[in-house]
Amino acid sequence: MTNQTPVNNSYFMSLKTALLRQLILPLGDRIFGQRMMARLIFLEKAQYWPQEKILAAQSKALQDLIHITYQDVPFYHKLLEKAGIKPEDIQSPVDLHKLPVVTKDMLREGYPEQSTRSTGQKTYQASTSGSTGKNFYVMEDAFTAGWYRASFMLSLEWAGWRIGEPHLQTGMTLDRSLDRRIKDWLLGCHYMSAYELDDPHLEAILAEMERNQLKHLWGYPGSLFYIAKFAREQGWNRPLKSIVAWGDSLYPHYRQEIESVFQTPVFDTYGCAEGVQIAAQCEHGHYHLHALDAVVEFLNDDGHPVSPGDVGNIVVTRLHPGPMPLIRYAIGDLGVPSSQKTCPCGRGFPLMDSIRGRDADVITTPSGNRLIVHFFTGILEHFHEIDSFQVVQTMPQAILIRIQPQGEMSEGFFTKIRSALFEKGAVDLNIDFEIVDEIPLPPTGKHRFVINQTKNS
Repeated sequence: MTNQTPVNNSYFMSLKTALLRQLILPLGDRIFGQRMMARLIFLEKAQYWPQEKILAAQSKALQDLIHITYQDVPFYHKLLEKAGIKPEDIQSPVDLHKLPVVTKDMLREGYPEQSTRSTGQKTYQASTSGSTGKNFYVMEDAFTAGWYRASFMLSLEWAGWRIGEPHLQTGMTLDRSLDRRIKDWLLGCHYMSAYELDDPHLEAILAEMERNQLKHLWGYPGSLFYIAKFAREQGWNRPLKSIVAWGDSLYPHYRQEIESVFQTPVFDTYGCAEGVQIAAQCEHGHYHLHALDAVVEFLNDDGHPVSPGDVGNIVVTRLHPGPMPLIRYAIGDLGVPSSQKTCPCGRGFPLMDSIRGRDADVITTPSGNRLIVHFFTGILEHFHEIDSFQVVQTMPQAILIRIQPQGEMSEGFFTKIRSALFEKGAVDLNIDFEIVDEIPLPPTGKHRFVINQTKNS
């Protein structure tokens, strides 16, 4: 009987995967208006198209995007007119240089009336600051969410996961909405907090993985690193099947520790919370650009393309317009384009060498909790009074939060922030605030939004 268990489990999982793919998830797409599975099935085939066919499809999608936004979105209509450009002048990505690069500040100025459009679906506002410390709001609908979730699911498949296989995910969205709870249940997601990374909570994460025999671990690189570090200290050495990272820089020492402890490669993914999946690693370790989702440019500070192997500012054009189109959108990260044209994996998506996201320290509390950058962005991005912020740990028991405000601050503003931070895991820190006209730059000229001056993380 014991020998049959793995076979039975494998059969059950294959049946569950088939039911999810062919019946349950397509039905959910109809109910929620996402069409995620239809898009995923398309991408599973299209990823192996010849690169010429992929780039031709990319150009056609770009043409459609430009026509739609010119017609529907006042911000882009004025942008094209000011540049003296007609929609038909943009035929392929090489023509995008005719348009200016768009920043968060430019889009926020007329949000939402000037920068959004009606899609016929119910829309909702999503807040994001990623690891940049600068709050930004985008309008989204279910179809757009299904579009980028399909590309994310594709990236998970590259890591070796099959739909329905149980996994543990660390994250910041602890208040699980109905659709998220349904998704977690169907897909086998065990969702754990990335706010709390002290030893007791790390022990709870490992216990959850052990109790449910979970072989897939996903989340922010910082959280994965501390889980692996704690697992090593505890002698926990069960190999995993996949590890997937997103949201922050996957530093070499993070990758080395995680892969050493869990005995499997880390698959890094790269996207932005504005609703774009940009790139992900395949089984050969190469970053493939999601070329059917976005056009990605790597530009120097003068706005010109950098050479392969050189670091450039990442500028993204999302090919699906959605309620809030993003054309030549500067997301604030750095990356390196690749000179390599093909990958042994056989996928036709173009390659990039690496991602050079902003450096971020970890704040360590006196009780031993580790606060990664997304601890702060996951809380502070919901305060509309904040334009930008910077967190500095000045002493082991104290942090200073510099705030560049936008508009009037509500009554009890600082008290509300303290309460939110305390509730999520910073309860033993003294928190001071400083209102500034702008976030100061260090001598390197590169923004850092979480800084540990005690160097004890």
